Amino acid sequence: MFHTVICDLLGIDVPILQGAMQGGGGVELVAAVSNAGALGVLPTFGGTDSKLREDIAAVRQRTAKPFGVNIMPMGRGITERCVATCVELGVPVVTTGRADPGEAVVRSLKDAGIKVVSVVPIVAHAVRMEAEGVDAVVASGCEAGGHVGVISTLPLVPQVVDAVSIPVIAAGGIGDGRGFVAAFALGAVGVQMGTRFMATAESDLNAWGRAQLQDMKETDTIVTRAMTGATVRCVATPEIEAYERGLKDGLPEDELSVLKRAVRTSRTPTDRNDRQQSAMGQIGGLINDEPLVAELIDNMLASAAEISLQFPLIAGAQSQKVSAA
Repeated sequence: MFHTVICDLLGIDVPILQGAMQGGGGVELVAAVSNAGALGVLPTFGGTDSKLREDIAAVRQRTAKPFGVNIMPMGRGITERCVATCVELGVPVVTTGRADPGEAVVRSLKDAGIKVVSVVPIVAHAVRMEAEGVDAVVASGCEAGGHVGVISTLPLVPQVVDAVSIPVIAAGGIGDGRGFVAAFALGAVGVQMGTRFMATAESDLNAWGRAQLQDMKETDTIVTRAMTGATVRCVATPEIEAYERGLKDGLPEDELSVLKRAVRTSRTPTDRNDRQQSAMGQIGGLINDEPLVAELIDNMLASAAEISLQFPLIAGAQSQKVSAA
């Protein structure tokens, strides 16, 4: 029922992509998502070439289905090494985020037969990426976890759909069948989810992160530059809130630097129970379980199908009201 052009493009069964996540998005999750018919995506942010090679090999040991690698443009040398590795190892799909990877990077990947999907926060970025030759874009609203823009999903997706001719995938604030159906109503041909996949049995999210998701409210995240220098939506920890208060109060730079170091120290992976994996989206307020990935996707699609069946009834009811008037 929900087979779309993005399924044909990426060789997947259902139009769902797993957003790449530094915390929670390890090999087991990526393989589980792909085995469930969606597209699992490996992160590369902060990793090494040897780690990327190990992860790609590990995913292939666990699934024969298509999967992707996310490349975050972080400096020419790092990006080029990631691209070269993906080309050498024949990765089926590469997603790009945070910044424009550049036409040369896109061309190198496509010349190797790799499908390229770029995450975009604004219409102009989507138009530019289409001009550079990407196969599809993910219109990601500011509800999403991780690096975000300032436009929310509801107004962003239809404007991107109207501006480009390539397939558009919706992301940001999507975590169940209702969000899935809403994305299609906006003109998208698929969805990308990150935070929702964090709360699954196969995720490697640490104990602190799992506890946050189970207790989270929609108001428990914050957008800050304290983590990476770019705008990131994450859990509003005490350290981040202290930094943001200092910024608002106009503290001198040396004092802000101390507060920023406190944020980054709290994210250092000294053990599996610390706060290193805190980039999460506003959809966390909907999460209250940790199903297997396959169960999550099956339930989401079943819910979406049930919701879709209501559309003729709704349209008919509205038509009757108009006629009666």
